[in-house]
Amino acid sequence: MTSSADVAVRAGVSRSTVSQILNGHEHLFSEETVDRVRKTAQAMGYRPSFAGRTLSRGKSDIVITLIPDINFGPPIRDFMDLLTDGLAKAGLTNLLQLASSGQTLQNAVLGLRPHAVVALAQLSRQEAALLKEQGIRVIGQAHDVQTAVDTAIGALQAEHLRSLEYDRIVAVRPLSQREQLNAPHREAGLVEYGRAHDMEVLPTIEIGLTSEEALESVRSLPPGRVGLACYNDELALAMLGAAQRLGLSVPEVVGVIGVDNSVVARSFTPRITSVNIDLQLNVRELISAVVAGQELHVPEESIGEYLRGLNVVLGETTASPTEVPTANAVPTHLHVEDVMRVSATDD
Repeated sequence: MTSSADVAVRAGVSRSTVSQILNGHEHLFSEETVDRVRKTAQAMGYRPSFAGRTLSRGKSDIVITLIPDINFGPPIRDFMDLLTDGLAKAGLTNLLQLASSGQTLQNAVLGLRPHAVVALAQLSRQEAALLKEQGIRVIGQAHDVQTAVDTAIGALQAEHLRSLEYDRIVAVRPLSQREQLNAPHREAGLVEYGRAHDMEVLPTIEIGLTSEEALESVRSLPPGRVGLACYNDELALAMLGAAQRLGLSVPEVVGVIGVDNSVVARSFTPRITSVNIDLQLNVRELISAVVAGQELHVPEESIGEYLRGLNVVLGETTASPTEVPTANAVPTHLHVEDVMRVSATDD
């Protein structure tokens, strides 16, 4: 196995020079020396010791992402893939840790001396204080941004249904406690938009993913045309299946729209109309904060960029097959100021 001493001999420098350059102290040496050492190490396949780098810097190249105890569906996996790849390009390794796991801080976080902790899950005050005492930076998810995005999703669903003359709408939320971080804001966005535009907003439906619950919910709907704004594509699929089993015409009588633009939504027959979320925007800001060593802060005037990353992908559950275009991304028409107002009152 190649050692730092081997690299030093070939590069014509001391072992200490190799160690310092490859452990983040290249500013102490000339550009020519740094370039020679790095190229030699790469050619010889040398990698610095993880333990040594951690001891030298006081922290490792590991980023620990604490994820909430929610259903780990395709959107979360895609988000984590983008985050992991982006951090890797910055020389950092991303490790995932369920926030609900026992001894999270003591074993996983403090023991590894991470470069940073990305807290997608809410930390207690005691946990946050413990990390701060140990000199570990916590990059928290911007709550105001997430609230605004979830509120906009609900409002966008309502706007889309209204544009297709579904004047009666209902929010469909999951019963699972794992999804209650986002669900209330999406419901609030839908309800607020509907009321502001003289739509009839029916009482919210809460179901699991069993066919019987979905059947009972659809069976309880009043007669007439109604639009179902579902929390995600999985609930949309459940409600769509129930409507079909009950012989209700989709989209003529029942319109269904989900969230996530998942593979299921795109491949199912009929194709499910869904709200697409641009994950790249969120990941880019998060990686920038981690690498720069700064707290994640998105100015209010910049939240509009996140909202413009939302769009409706038209499927056959709100429009007939002949109405679904080949390029079926429907632009967002929501005003940022309206969404911010809704999210503020919802808090």
